[in-house]
Amino acid sequence: MKKIIKPFLIGVISILIGIFSTIFWTKHQPQKPINFSITNKNVVPKNVSYSSNKLPQIRMNQASAIQRFKSLYSNAAIKSITLTLRNDIYVYTIVGFDSVKDCTIQIDATNNKIIGQSTQILDYDYVKEEALNLKKTISRQEANEIALRDLRGATTILWELTDENGKAIWKINLIYQNQKRELKIDALNKNII
Repeated sequence: MKKIIKPFLIGVISILIGIFSTIFWTKHQPQKPINFSITNKNVVPKNVSYSSNKLPQIRMNQASAIQRFKSLYSNAAIKSITLTLRNDIYVYTIVGFDSVKDCTIQIDATNNKIIGQSTQILDYDYVKEEALNLKKTISRQEANEIALRDLRGATTILWELTDENGKAIWKINLIYQNQKRELKIDALNKNII
């Protein structure tokens, strides 16, 4: 009987050690992030006509919008900032990335509320992404002043700071003499391109 019990106990103990080892190994493996998306408000585009004196007021500056982005994605580098007229509000869209995901946030610039945010797993090498060096680039306000000096009397409707072939560029869309115009400004040396 002792000959049967000893191998049986060794077998049971081996199985238990295997189970506990597997559980321990599984718990200590890095978890892969999953794709998820959160949207707080659906903003449906519609055609809205404005006169330059009845545009919605922008109550949030670029620095405050970046701070809201960083409050949600503290480790993310920023690769683009856009402020555009959408429906009857101005909306900041800030896109960034960290080592595992792309991060996007949309903020109503008229009341400082987040109207959408999302993350998505990177499916490319993030090291090759170009992050903006915001300490060296001019602000949206300064880029706007440069654009309006070039096109006096124009109305600005869109600002976008992005990396273009390794250079930080402000793209600004304006309405000038009833026509849409785009200006590009080097965000480092302030020259119109």
